[in-house]
Amino acid sequence: MRKVLLSSLLLLLASALSAQSRESASGLRISLQAGAEFSVFNPDFYCPNNDPLNCGGNLPLLKGAGAFGDFDVRRKIAFGAEGEARWLRWGGEGAQVESTYLIGPRFRVYQFRNLGFWVKFLAGVGNITTANYPAQDSLKATMLVYTPGGTLDYRLKKRISLRADYELQKWPTFAVLPPNTHGLTPNGFSFGVAYTIFAR
Repeated sequence: MRKVLLSSLLLLLASALSAQSRESASGLRISLQAGAEFSVFNPDFYCPNNDPLNCGGNLPLLKGAGAFGDFDVRRKIAFGAEGEARWLRWGGEGAQVESTYLIGPRFRVYQFRNLGFWVKFLAGVGNITTANYPAQDSLKATMLVYTPGGTLDYRLKKRISLRADYELQKWPTFAVLPPNTHGLTPNGFSFGVAYTIFAR
């Protein structure tokens, strides 16, 4: 099965590259960038409100580091794919942890000089460890996560961009666990820098 999947991916990549070379004269551009970011999130669990900058009740926000990669295609419109990993491991109530591993499409909806605004929809998995595990609301699990979000990119130099990002995550299978019977909905901001590895 792995051989079949690998062969299929190689054929798709070869087709995409050949299509790119034919279209390059018509203005098709592709790019690949990677970056790192710092995130501040309202983890939802334990928080009495859903404010991304204030957990409420003197409870701490979750903070952590992340990494991301974007593959973009630009012609008349700009679109691409994003993959990200985020580890929110600092400052949580009772050593609470939330980590996510997501991938999905993104689209540029606005561009003014070096400033671009993108929307995205990512899906994948999330890991959560609740406060004071293995006691209190004792849970350590991996769950489905999906998230709409928006990204503001500012091209600082030819290969370096600054980035601000917002996500509203949905953990729908968390709905079985009180007090979050609506499902877990963490949300927050990330700030980072990206380096363009390849552009043509």
